[in-house]
Amino acid sequence: MTKWISDLDLTLQVVIISSLTSLIVLILGWIIRALYERGSLRYKLKKEFEFEQKKKLKQDIAKNKIHLLNAIEELNHRLWNFNLYVGEGWHKISKNDWFKNDQYYINSFVYRILVFIHWTLKTEKDTVSVDSTIADKNDIKFLKYIKTLKEIFTAADLLRDLGYDRSSNTNHFYKNDLIGYCKWVVENGKVLDFDEFEIKLKYNYESLQKVIEYFTTIEDNISDRNLNVLRCTHLLAIQFLNDFGHSYQKTNKKKINRITNDYKTKIMIKDRFEKFIINSKLENEMKSILKKIK
Repeated sequence: MTKWISDLDLTLQVVIISSLTSLIVLILGWIIRALYERGSLRYKLKKEFEFEQKKKLKQDIAKNKIHLLNAIEELNHRLWNFNLYVGEGWHKISKNDWFKNDQYYINSFVYRILVFIHWTLKTEKDTVSVDSTIADKNDIKFLKYIKTLKEIFTAADLLRDLGYDRSSNTNHFYKNDLIGYCKWVVENGKVLDFDEFEIKLKYNYESLQKVIEYFTTIEDNISDRNLNVLRCTHLLAIQFLNDFGHSYQKTNKKKINRITNDYKTKIMIKDRFEKFIINSKLENEMKSILKKIK
């Protein structure tokens, strides 16, 4: 073909070569543009998907965040109080004495725990349809806390060093049972006020007996399994509120040092708790507190 072109008139050669060059450039340009547009569309769709998922996750978190923060704040206050006065035995009410007097302390304890767990479960449920793998770091951290707070009462391995048999459920809850118990603080999609819950509880002690006895059987003893879990929950709640709570919900360094110094000699499951935190991917967030209690 090159010989055929070379035999042509020079002017004609220039015209043919120029035309072929233009055609090749045109074809290459079309191919490059098609590839670019195809890649650009994919990129655009990917970015739009990530933006919508992040937006939806933030909206789903925001729906429950204030309720969750308030529930954990209320529980935090009770756990501070309980650590101070566990020796008074206000929580130790037998089944036979359940209706004899106003049992505000244990009733409100059960209520705060169930409301707290309800909001962790609801937050997790409302965000499960969102692709959290592309979420912002802060939202991922929030979800890690939710999962950890939800599971601390179901983690039987936490108690292994206290000789606990995980086939028993005397000192931990099965996950599905815990979900069922939390329904007791909800009616018609609304969380009951405490006085409404107390009236409902008065005639249904048997249905929540496992939850009630989780607290009423606690002994003022550093080896008490349930007490150990509550103290670990307290530390987790403090750090969660410090990371995500309002300024008035945060615990200052002085109070943190006070509670960690106290818990250093009272928590007997420190190693298991640390492992639980590591498995929950919260070791960086809890690093300071874990160091203080060990």
